[in-house]
Amino acid sequence: MKRLVDQTYYELLEINRSASPAEVERAYERAKALYGAGSLVAYTLLAPDDAEILSRRIEEARTILLEPEARASYDSRLPPEAAEPRPVRSAPPPAETPVESAPPPAPVAPAAPVPAQGEAAPASAAAEAAPPQGPPDGAPWTGELLRRAREGRGFTVTQIADRTKITRHHIDNIEMERYDKLPAPVYLRGILMSMARELRLDGQKVARSYLERAAGSQKPPGKHR
Repeated sequence: MKRLVDQTYYELLEINRSASPAEVERAYERAKALYGAGSLVAYTLLAPDDAEILSRRIEEARTILLEPEARASYDSRLPPEAAEPRPVRSAPPPAETPVESAPPPAPVAPAAPVPAQGEAAPASAAAEAAPPQGPPDGAPWTGELLRRAREGRGFTVTQIADRTKITRHHIDNIEMERYDKLPAPVYLRGILMSMARELRLDGQKVARSYLERAAGSQKPPGKHR
């Protein structure tokens, strides 16, 4: 997970590099309301130093990204891996004259490997491809819903931990909503987005919703691990 000082302005505001000025402004207002000085998240979840850094960088992001020349200069200094991937368009295949032929034999699905005793079964291809059931419109992403999404994909906690390199106890604490045992939100956000990516979910929505829920919880969230 990146530290605050290592995140780009686009990552801080959770927008693409192609975002319009209007999108930048909306993202700034959203980030300021959620993480800015005096916000509930900044007061309850962030350590004072982290809150000050985050608030300052949000203001810097708006100033730079809304000034065309400053933004162009900033973009030119970003590393290549920060650039958004461009879709590769392949040329359409040449038209061919249809030739009548016997239908090919139906493919036979390979037998699923049998896991060794004590080993977790691998997620099925159908579970990998099918979109998970998301929460109803407006409902928050809770630990219980994240657990259901994981199980809907056919993943165990161990498998998610192996795929994301996130420790098991972080995943367990997130699903059980043990807010007092979770890391600081600047790190928790990255963990949530990594989990969401493996579960084919919208990482930004999941992280934002879960952090808002944690901030509004009556349990005092921990600021440090």
